[in-house]
Amino acid sequence: MTLTRRPSHLADVVTVRDALDRLFDERAFRPLWPWNGDREVVPPLDLYTTPEAVIAKVAVPGLRPEDIDISISGELVTVRGSYKEEKESTETGYLVKELERGSLTRSFKLPTAVHAEGATATYADGLLTVTMPKTEEVKPRHVKVELGR
Repeated sequence: MTLTRRPSHLADVVTVRDALDRLFDERAFRPLWPWNGDREVVPPLDLYTTPEAVIAKVAVPGLRPEDIDISISGELVTVRGSYKEEKESTETGYLVKELERGSLTRSFKLPTAVHAEGATATYADGLLTVTMPKTEEVKPRHVKVELGR
């Protein structure tokens, strides 16, 4: 006897939680600055660890290195900057205006302890790379196994 398994239609059903997560991730629901109407830009982030360091890559295209501020306080890292607003001409009629303007802030927690004093940052092609060396206590230590007698 051969058993045939039919595909379940329930696999196509999106959970309410997934739908709400996608809804609030849309641009329309990103935080607004209440006092001047400018949106706060939340740049995308890649955060990963190596045996020696914690590395964060933040996409901040269009910013100059001198317009970026990075602070490391305990386990919290904050990247701040601001885009310069271009003066609009009254003759220009925008059809689409999607380029980010205003200030940007991205904060994230570190997964492990780092030496804030040893942190370095590089900026190339719109990508900010912050390298934070791990403290000696959390770096992996290799122990050589010797033959017992």
